Amino acid sequence: MERRNEILETITDKPGITFRELARELGIGIGDLQYHLRKLEKEGRVFSRKTGKRRYLFPKGFEEKAQRLLIAISTETRRRILLLLMEGPKNQKDMARSLGLSQPTVSYHMNELIKLGVVTAEKESRSVIYTLSYDPELIARLIKEYRPSLWEKLADNLIDLLTSVGDGE
Repeated sequence: MERRNEILETITDKPGITFRELARELGIGIGDLQYHLRKLEKEGRVFSRKTGKRRYLFPKGFEEKAQRLLIAISTETRRRILLLLMEGPKNQKDMARSLGLSQPTVSYHMNELIKLGVVTAEKESRSVIYTLSYDPELIARLIKEYRPSLWEKLADNLIDLLTSVGDGE
């Protein structure tokens, strides 16, 4: 029971944590974690959402809009895309160039973000323009509240960027 409470507490503190991350963080074997999660799900204290090959865990009653966003920011590439889109709508070619990624890679991640409802796509002549479906302030609040280490990393990146701009003068 103590182990189960530890699992529940971690999921509550880090909603959207993946099954594998949770196992690693708590040092629990896969079978043991599966057992306790089944019990917690039957009790209605947690639920999971499977997207692609990953299983994301949330505490009971966690807002769906926030679920989708936390799933979206769970991978580095999607976080980078969302941060880029916070500047405004972009097409795939511009995003690929800005992020140093291939267009097929950007396309794959954009399709995943569209499925989650985090981004919308609108055809404009020969290209597709992608726009955030969420208010950038909500994205920033969720990152700051539920992924503080990510927030610190983003702040460090901003400081590095500002420092490099200042050195160029």
